[in-house]
Amino acid sequence: MPKAASSFSRRVVYSYLEKYFGFQEFRPGQAEVIRSILTGNESVAVLPTGGGKSLCYQLPAILLPGTTLVISPLIALMRDQVLALHKLGIPAASLDSSQSLSEREAVEQAFAEGRLKLLYVSPERLTSQRFLDLLQLVEVPFVAVDEVHCVLRWGHEFREAYLGIKDFLETLKPERIGGFTATATPQLRTELAEALGLKNPDVYVRGFFRSNLNLKVEKAVSADARLARMVNAVKARSGKAPALIYATTRQATEDAVETLRHAGLKASFYHGGCAPDHRMEVQDAFIADEIDALVATNAFGMGIDKPDIRLLIHLSLPRSFEDYYQEVGRAGRDGEDSTALMIWRGTDYRTHTFLIEQQPEPRYREAASRRLTRIYETLRGSRCLWLRILEYFGDPDASDLAAGCNACDRCANGGVTAQTLTGDSHTQAMAILATVRQMDGRYGRGKILKILKGSKAKGIPDWPQSFGVLSAVSMPQLDMLAQGLLDSGYLAVVGSEYPMLGLGPQAESALAEEAAIEVILPEVPAGRSPVVSTSVVGTSVASKEMLEGDGDPVLLEKLKVWRRAQAEERGVPAFCILSNRSLEGVAITQPGCEEDLLAVHGIGPAKHEEFGPDLLDLVRTHLD
Repeated sequence: MPKAASSFSRRVVYSYLEKYFGFQEFRPGQAEVIRSILTGNESVAVLPTGGGKSLCYQLPAILLPGTTLVISPLIALMRDQVLALHKLGIPAASLDSSQSLSEREAVEQAFAEGRLKLLYVSPERLTSQRFLDLLQLVEVPFVAVDEVHCVLRWGHEFREAYLGIKDFLETLKPERIGGFTATATPQLRTELAEALGLKNPDVYVRGFFRSNLNLKVEKAVSADARLARMVNAVKARSGKAPALIYATTRQATEDAVETLRHAGLKASFYHGGCAPDHRMEVQDAFIADEIDALVATNAFGMGIDKPDIRLLIHLSLPRSFEDYYQEVGRAGRDGEDSTALMIWRGTDYRTHTFLIEQQPEPRYREAASRRLTRIYETLRGSRCLWLRILEYFGDPDASDLAAGCNACDRCANGGVTAQTLTGDSHTQAMAILATVRQMDGRYGRGKILKILKGSKAKGIPDWPQSFGVLSAVSMPQLDMLAQGLLDSGYLAVVGSEYPMLGLGPQAESALAEEAAIEVILPEVPAGRSPVVSTSVVGTSVASKEMLEGDGDPVLLEKLKVWRRAQAEERGVPAFCILSNRSLEGVAITQPGCEEDLLAVHGIGPAKHEEFGPDLLDLVRTHLD
């Protein structure tokens, strides 16, 4: 039977905390997790990066008899923790593939003789018959699965051994099992418990908000603008530590490094295709502050203990809030003010979607698509970034940020205000809600708004009662209103593989006209159209009008395809729709509102009336 928590008095637990770790008090959430483990309960602890997850299994390991087994994803992470434990006087070791035969035999002997309090292994080690035989000789009262989110993420992607942990635990039958991670939503926590075979685990979620970490999100109008913003941010960073920059692909890391070096900065790249010597050299230079920036894929970071990173940059939209939070959490771990800057483009979303669609397993595709949609919709909105993160992970402290966090650019700039809709705005919002209810989760945002606009595009049904009722309202204005309804709980993203619009918890009372509609909309500076983004990196619409050339070639090609379809539908030559000069003008200026579109050569009121909504929607979709 497990030893009851009452057997470990408060005095004993706190004396071990101070003796071995030098702390007199626990961080938020740690005491509850440790109490659950010592009681003998199954536990899942979701604590932020730098929030003390490791102590939650290391302290019980010291208190409990026998040796605690820690399943860990990376050799570097195992070795860093073992080294840290040795410095604290705690007997610990790891078994990993990089060790020599004599090194492994020495660890195995220490384990068999009961001289270790913690043994770190990878999930692949659990399939070794030699290791399984060794376990029969040792008392293992507790198995801790560190970075437990990898069970689902990596198990389905490239490390099938993670999917075998459940069978291993069922065979070993340890008295205590704990899963530890910095990133797990309520749904993921349920899936993790099932994946580990946990029946009714105690779940602890605390401390996701980090007031010293300032979150900034900027949308770039081009790849060059994104890289230019990166260079400026690295040059302006505070402190001596290098900037840590995450890019999506190996090629993107090398391209970014070339840009940084061309700007006179010392930079290196790190990804899974680098030789071991290169990775070690780059990591050492990063730790020693010998470079200005390290550009890496997500292969870098886990297990790297550098507390003074002042600037962390995402050079694209992350795949999920899980990835985003895990990575930004590597900045400012010493508690000092630090910045996490994301520079994204709409093409990032399309790239991630394409890669997700290549995965063969439907369940994985659906889950990955949901995660991507959640972070994408947040970036398109205007609510507090920290509030959205805490809500996503189910942190009970989320309500504390209802009035703002003072640690993201949206709150710092006073960028969100709740407005009570009246007049035309109220009518438009009611039309959007009514159409979403009628469509019953079968259409996404774009098609819903096209129905309201009365679009004749292929695939847009004309039978809904609201078809064309908002034809006089610009697409960008409707899109902004729809985003406000999403941010304020009147609409929700539903569906599995493909994100559709459904009604949110606030919608029914609004549709019944029992309550006013209060939405969060971007606060627009005086003199600026409300549909123009206030956080766009690069050239403004006004300055683009002075550019020369053919504009964005990809957008121009999309415009030509659209014109050809319109011409075929009407049975007229393409030039009767719009001239090449007009298309080139749209590709150059990339209009965001009716006024901008009417300023393009060859687009007067009649052309605007017939084609304006589709053109503005095409431009907006391309930029997104």
